[in-house]
Amino acid sequence: MAKEARLDLNPANEAGVDRAKRSGNDLEKKYPVALAMFAILAVVAWFTVGDGSVLVHGRPVQVRLIPVAILALFAFRTYVAMHADRIRREKD
Repeated sequence: MAKEARLDLNPANEAGVDRAKRSGNDLEKKYPVALAMFAILAVVAWFTVGDGSVLVHGRPVQVRLIPVAILALFAFRTYVAMHADRIRREKD
């Protein structure tokens, strides 16, 4: 008699842990660390990039503002993703 192989695609259900709550808790822990890392990277970029300016739409912009602005956009995206995940978890 052959033993049947069982393929479980969601091992978290077997352990009795809801996968959505587990990932939500992981995200809650990682969120402040991610924002802190963005802040640290922005400070490092500010002091690393030299002085100078570039014309953007006819206006001079400091070169060191460009990487800081990009990091700010990533931080904003992280903020929006975290709040969207909170809203999704509240609906469940």
